[in-house]
Amino acid sequence: MRSTVSHVSNSDRMSPADRSEQIVRVAAEHFARDGIAGASMRAIATDAGVTRALVYHYFPGKEALLNAVLRRESDLLLEATRPDPALSARANLRRALGAYLEFFEASRGGVRELYSPASTVPAVSELAEANHGVHVRWLLGYTEAQDSPRARLALGGWLAFVEYTARQSVDGGNVARADVVDLCISTLEGALGTSLTDLQPINQKASSE
Repeated sequence: MRSTVSHVSNSDRMSPADRSEQIVRVAAEHFARDGIAGASMRAIATDAGVTRALVYHYFPGKEALLNAVLRRESDLLLEATRPDPALSARANLRRALGAYLEFFEASRGGVRELYSPASTVPAVSELAEANHGVHVRWLLGYTEAQDSPRARLALGGWLAFVEYTARQSVDGGNVARADVVDLCISTLEGALGTSLTDLQPINQKASSE
């Protein structure tokens, strides 16, 4: 018996929002395991403990369900990488990069599409652009970089470097995660032309102003 079956025994008493979320969770496992083409709406419905018709009621097709899975993954990733005001810029970067690498390593099949700039899935470009904007704003905040076209270009290039580095290190498996994080941080400092070592935590900067 698959593990997904165990979390649906009370599905009849679920609210529509909870049932939709449950279907998305189960679908994420199927897309990660079987890929986009291999995932079956019938199998997803079976593991979610609902009828296929009900899955189609919430999600009119596989693409709509995949988009919901990717949006959920995107939201979870943003929450995991959100800056902590109590941490320094370097500590925030270590925390965010560690979380990003964990998410990337855990993603498989269709869910990996979220991290692919060349993805053909329509929702990916929209999600990637939105996440890019959020991360650039956060980086400008806690690195104290001046908000300029040059800084935004540097940060955009750095985010692409992080995605490439994550893919190569996870798929190749030849570089320790701590070394990958150090490489990404030193590359960001080079791109911005500044050291992040002496920057204060966000909340300390606010209290001193």
